[in-house]
Amino acid sequence: MWSDWQQLIEYLKDSFSIKGDMLSVLFLVGIQEAGTGFRHYSQEEKTGLIKLAKYILLSNAGYYQKIDVPGRDPLFIPNENISLPNASELVDSILKKELLTYFNKTL
Repeated sequence: MWSDWQQLIEYLKDSFSIKGDMLSVLFLVGIQEAGTGFRHYSQEEKTGLIKLAKYILLSNAGYYQKIDVPGRDPLFIPNENISLPNASELVDSILKKELLTYFNKTL
């Protein structure tokens, strides 16, 4: 459905009234993955949801292994066979690719 980052951003801006930046999109993924729905979130909760989204996406890309723990948030352990790049631009590129894949599967 979406092969271009900007196309996805425009759709999400129109559909969810978000700013259209990476953090806003990660926040949407975090809400979806946590299953908490739209409501008012504290700054700490927003940060937690964004981190959850990053870990989910990076585990989908193979950089982390997700371990579900009953009654707790999942744990994410770095994959010993593949290292996440140090450059933030490369990580952003990986996240954008994974976000396109994520939304193509879920929407």
